[in-house]
Amino acid sequence: MFPKVLPLVSALIIFLLFSCNKSTQKVVSIEKDTTFDELSLCREGVIDYDIKTVKSVGVDSKNRTKIISEVHIKYPELKCANDKLQSSVNAYVKNFIETILKDNMNAEDTAKAKTIKTAAQAFVRSCKSNIFESKKEDVFTDQVWYCDVIGNIEMQSGRYFTIRFKYSAYTGGAHGEYGEDFSTFDINTGKQLTCSDIIINQEKFTKLAELRFKQVNGISATDKLTEDEGFLFENNKFYISDNFGLNSDGLVIYYMPYEVAPFSFGATTLLFKYSEIIDYLNPALFQENI
Repeated sequence: MFPKVLPLVSALIIFLLFSCNKSTQKVVSIEKDTTFDELSLCREGVIDYDIKTVKSVGVDSKNRTKIISEVHIKYPELKCANDKLQSSVNAYVKNFIETILKDNMNAEDTAKAKTIKTAAQAFVRSCKSNIFESKKEDVFTDQVWYCDVIGNIEMQSGRYFTIRFKYSAYTGGAHGEYGEDFSTFDINTGKQLTCSDIIINQEKFTKLAELRFKQVNGISATDKLTEDEGFLFENNKFYISDNFGLNSDGLVIYYMPYEVAPFSFGATTLLFKYSEIIDYLNPALFQENI
């Protein structure tokens, strides 16, 4: 009897040992997957989108092969999203692009800019008109006037995604202009997040951000960000720019040229990794969906 039972007992023992080992491995795997994980913001995104392109070109009336003004725009258009999110994002994208273009238009052309496409065409018309006027003062003016606006999805998780725009333009003068714009949206509600949505202790975080601003710009922590030192903060008081967003690394804050300092000072980008600002983050915003 024992010779017959022994193989069965041995098989049962091996099965139990294998099961226990497999269970242990599974537990270890779960513990590894649920660690900090950058607050679950680095996961594969859930929003599908296309990149749309708009171009418009103006040529010299005396030489049709010579380009004198042009617009090149790329921006994301959501494909699979709820109505609230799609409406919110579309409005933001349209407003941002049209604002950049309209800032460099004549009043009569601005009135004709009803869509991104017509705004691009109106920008080119304004450029052609203004170039003609500028040549009356300087016949050697030969630089192409342009505006490039390139937008893409910087980051997306199961709950949020961030759009990042980069733009540059030249419409006469000593130099052109450039900048970046960040905006983060709640996928479920379509809400564009504010700083107070993300940070629960504004006062303490502002102090941290001021120190980082000085560090990035090579300024001593004890130095003041005053007008006498070349800065343009209102009432000489540091503030958090409303140009910010979440990406896979952390929270990005962007100060555009001319925003808080002269153009020669350039732009300033502050990055705060999630691990270093975890005590400032709103836990309700980053908790897992159940």
